[in-house]
Amino acid sequence: MSAQVLVFGGTFDPVHVGHVAVADQAAQSIHADEVWFMPSRIPPLHEAPVADVNARLALLRAALEPYAHFRVSDDDLLRDGPSYTLDTMKLLRARHPQASLSLLVGADAARSIARWYHADELLAGERFVIVNRSGTPALDMHDAQRLGFAPSRTTLVAVESPPVSASEVRRRVAAGESLAGLVAPEVAVLIDRMGLYRGDARDMHNGGG
Repeated sequence: MSAQVLVFGGTFDPVHVGHVAVADQAAQSIHADEVWFMPSRIPPLHEAPVADVNARLALLRAALEPYAHFRVSDDDLLRDGPSYTLDTMKLLRARHPQASLSLLVGADAARSIARWYHADELLAGERFVIVNRSGTPALDMHDAQRLGFAPSRTTLVAVESPPVSASEVRRRVAAGESLAGLVAPEVAVLIDRMGLYRGDARDMHNGGG
């Protein structure tokens, strides 16, 4: 039997407890064997990451080390140019033909699927697990179908996720505030040791994202 794998892409700038909660609960909901975290080099629809690829990779590995069913992939980080999900999935399928892959996306990201690179091709060929996080507007199957998601290849899951954002983590670092409860202790130590986000002025007055 092929392994059931959730593919979780993002900048993870930095990874925080919300990312971990979403991945863990989504995996439990659909009985996935593994979650593959795919940090992007250049996100096509978002601002460029503040931390470099090596730093973000180190933070992810520290955060996910306690979880046997989590893996970190540097495939997107090693490719030049924007990190398009379509290219990522083609690469993963070529390298892991026996794995049953599904894309893990939040409801907000799902609502913007029309803006994704070659969205029609993605929607026609991929399986999706759409996460409705606590405290955010939920997406139902009727909404998902209207956006182009095929019901036969789309699963909706609800998770209890802490109200944490990467930009809030960066803002706190820049302001010299505690990261307790926002990131794993190991991640907080690394952020401090590597001197990350201390001068990220764009987040000093921005709590979203």
